[in-house]
Amino acid sequence: MASKSLSNELLKQYEKELLLEKEETIRIINEINDKQKKGMKNGSGDSSSFAYHQADQGTDTGQYEKETYLLEQEHEKLKKINQALKRIYERTYGICEICGCEIPAARMKIIPWAKTCIECKSKEEKRKNGR
Repeated sequence: MASKSLSNELLKQYEKELLLEKEETIRIINEINDKQKKGMKNGSGDSSSFAYHQADQGTDTGQYEKETYLLEQEHEKLKKINQALKRIYERTYGICEICGCEIPAARMKIIPWAKTCIECKSKEEKRKNGR
């Protein structure tokens, strides 16, 4: 059963929340980028991005990899937020892309960029996992 689009008031509310989330995500991306540009100080206080001790190099490398992973996650989140904003402007936001039903508000509150309802997402995950 297909659902009609959400009310203008509700779409505006979701747009505001997504824009705030987008702003925070961009802030996090910029912080990580700035930190990586500056390099990490090693224990000796040297501002070089290279550690002198092998153990410090491992720690620095692990930290850099962690930040790179977080950066990738934030970029992916930003992409999903932008797609959700596009759906708001197209008035398809909050409507499951698979079944056409309205996505429950509780799901949209937790995952404001959700494209599918819980039931369709579960079916999709089962197909992916071969179950």
